[in-house]
Amino acid sequence: MGTQSLLGCLLLITLISLSNAGLLKKILPHQRQTLSPPTEHNVTLPSAGQPVVFSHIYNINVSASSLCSVDLEAPEDTQHYPKDIAAVPPGHHVTEHTVNGENQIVFTHRINIPRQACSCTDDFPGLKDLVSRLEMLEGEVSALRDQCSSEQLTGELGTKPYCNGHGKYSAETCGCICDPGWKGPNCTEAECPASCHDRGLCVDGKCECYKGFTGEDCALKTCPMDCGAHSQCVGGICVCSDGFFGEDCSQSRCLNHCLGRGRCDDGDCVCDEPWTGFDCSELICPKDCYDRGRCVNGTCYCDEGFSGEDCGEHSCPNNCRGNGFCVDGKCVCTVGYSGKDCSQLTCLNDCNGRGICFNGMCICDSGYQGEDCSQLACLNNCNNRGQCINGRCSCDVGFHRDDCSELSCPNNCLQKGRCVNGQCVCDEGFAGEDCSIRTCPSNCYGRGECIEGRCVCHVGFVGEDCSQLSCPNNCRNRGQCVDGQCVCDEGFRGEDCSQKACPNDCLARGYCLNGKCICQEGYTGDDCSVIICLDYCNNRGRCVNGRCICEIGYEGESCAELSCINNCHDKGRCVSGQCFCDEGYIGEDCSEVSPPKDLTVSEVSTDTVDLSWNNQMLVTEYLITYVPTSPGGLLMDFIVPGDKTAATVKELEPGIEYLISVYAVLSNKKSIPVSARVATDLPQPEGLRFKSVRETSVEVVWDQLDISFDNWEIYFRNTKEENGKVVSTLPTSQNEFLQSGLGPGQEYEVSLSIVKNNTRGPQTSRTVTTKTDGPGQVEVKDVTDSSALITWFLPVAPVDRITLFYMPSSDPSDETTVDVSPPDKQYNIDSLRPDTEYIVSIISRRGETTSDPATTTFITGGSLVIIATTF
Repeated sequence: MGTQSLLGCLLLITLISLSNAGLLKKILPHQRQTLSPPTEHNVTLPSAGQPVVFSHIYNINVSASSLCSVDLEAPEDTQHYPKDIAAVPPGHHVTEHTVNGENQIVFTHRINIPRQACSCTDDFPGLKDLVSRLEMLEGEVSALRDQCSSEQLTGELGTKPYCNGHGKYSAETCGCICDPGWKGPNCTEAECPASCHDRGLCVDGKCECYKGFTGEDCALKTCPMDCGAHSQCVGGICVCSDGFFGEDCSQSRCLNHCLGRGRCDDGDCVCDEPWTGFDCSELICPKDCYDRGRCVNGTCYCDEGFSGEDCGEHSCPNNCRGNGFCVDGKCVCTVGYSGKDCSQLTCLNDCNGRGICFNGMCICDSGYQGEDCSQLACLNNCNNRGQCINGRCSCDVGFHRDDCSELSCPNNCLQKGRCVNGQCVCDEGFAGEDCSIRTCPSNCYGRGECIEGRCVCHVGFVGEDCSQLSCPNNCRNRGQCVDGQCVCDEGFRGEDCSQKACPNDCLARGYCLNGKCICQEGYTGDDCSVIICLDYCNNRGRCVNGRCICEIGYEGESCAELSCINNCHDKGRCVSGQCFCDEGYIGEDCSEVSPPKDLTVSEVSTDTVDLSWNNQMLVTEYLITYVPTSPGGLLMDFIVPGDKTAATVKELEPGIEYLISVYAVLSNKKSIPVSARVATDLPQPEGLRFKSVRETSVEVVWDQLDISFDNWEIYFRNTKEENGKVVSTLPTSQNEFLQSGLGPGQEYEVSLSIVKNNTRGPQTSRTVTTKTDGPGQVEVKDVTDSSALITWFLPVAPVDRITLFYMPSSDPSDETTVDVSPPDKQYNIDSLRPDTEYIVSIISRRGETTSDPATTTFITGGSLVIIATTF
């Protein structure tokens, strides 16, 4: 016995060390099959002539390093001898059948042992003992014989029949309970839904409906005709969509069926964008061409001066000819070009203002030359009769003029005549070879003497040439002598202009005395032409033709009354110089419309802003404008009736700051605005949920947004730690995230928000607790035939207790549960069955949460103990 124990221990050590190489495998399949011909399969229920078979197969693999023959049926003292490999079959098996004919049950035991073994002569009794111990496991099957004492099979199967994968085996009925859609003894026949409601045939699990019925289960009635694309078949009748009628809904109330580009509403087409027209046949132009062009079938033909898809851009003449840039409708020309359309070439230094630029070349003014007309030139190059010095000719002797073109005269005619071909043509009043002699005009007409060029007239004549008759006393220098008569200057009269005259001879409204008018009553002025005004206009205005022209601030016939500025623009009453404005107008002169007051922003969302304001005055309407404060924003507006003091600005972009202004409008005149800067909210992310939660990681998913923003921001914060926050920035296209590196069994707050223009939107938050980690390194030690010691490592996360489950693998119902409190890390289980395989599972518990189990198996009793652990 001692030798056998030693042999068992050695064999145990060898089997355990080589278990990963597959030298020992235990296969315990419990198969339920019939002893029918090989062509029949999946028969699960016993019947006459078809017994139930329980098969148990054991394979023992032994090293093939050497060879020997084994006769399992030979006595132990039989000699074992080597044998040629080719002469021995590849393997050998022993099969035992135990038949219970009364209940038609067959128990089959088969042990497979290779014929090839190595050096087995001395230790063969120990190997047979090992086989005997394995066969003892079959003892539990004998219990089935006692339970199957009647025709009805009772007991419990370790492995239940498959039912073709479409059902579950019931030990109570000894048959398959099929899943919905399947039937038959072995759940192999497909079943149609609702048996096709007796309105069709069931073929391979699908209903083939009779005429007049349709649907997966033939529950729906079909219509006698095709209802087309504009209706639905309901209860055998075509129910038409809006705008269509007729038995098959093929007739439309709208022109051309709206061409399929809209819906028919009460005979009128409601067109889809971007279509319009009675039958949706015309394209809409973008932004209606801004009223700067014609819209033809969706295309803008812009007026002169505008361009772009929607005529929203100012154009430049001839597109600046490609010689400049168009800025706000004006050409900014590049160097070398000028003009409204940059079509003209510029000249160097703009010809220095001494010439005309033509096609980029200077046409210099007379007297200038050079590429930019910067050089002085001489006229006709001095005709080669002198030298050009700083643009002036220095003529040779005998020549003169600017270009030395003429012969010179004596003394240059003393500058009193013109030199023509070397002869002086003297100016009037001069004569002589060199014009040195002075002459008198017309030789004094013979009415005087010429002395040094001046006429000394005879008595009765005057003038430079004595051609005029003289006047008495030379009109005393107070008038002109015309044909011997004085034409007196204004203010004088008389034969020789010796008397002072009155203006306009006092207009016959008074008499003249020493040159001043003595006016009659009711008149005044230098010539009595002015009619006197009432009370002399009270010194508050000017009297014009007897009427007072009052100064600003006064009015009335004598300017005695105070006036109002601009007469209150006819929008109020003037009382003592102050305007009392009509309702809706304000200001000193009632020229301004009463503006709204106290603009209040009551509520802001992602795309709307609610406004309210006060105004005690009655106005026609309110104009509300709004524009993004960032450059390039488009100004939009809408009208609110004058009896309203609240409005909602809609269709705004999230996360954008807007300048919103409210104007009061009265008789087409606007007030000054009341304004506010408002930034729309960023939307709050939605659909935040946890896709998977593990011990050290959490995977999060959320719904995507259809707006423009910069990025997502997500953070995980440990609710039990102050600094346990992990922040991640994600691109806008991402809507899921896996956060790793978390602690097991910890509660985290997960928050998600969007970021736009460095502004963070509202957060969506949820809390999640990572799974508690299970015990680690589970091992089974000190295994005997009735006890074993289970050890493990404690989990990282704090737990309330460790729960241990163990049961025989052949009888899962015989489960035992044990709770172990930390910090204990082992537990000894006893009262076990000998030679029995046990399954042990260990989990961690914390409150209502549990970890994933750590599972191991072991076999009690003897020297052969097999342990397998899974996690």
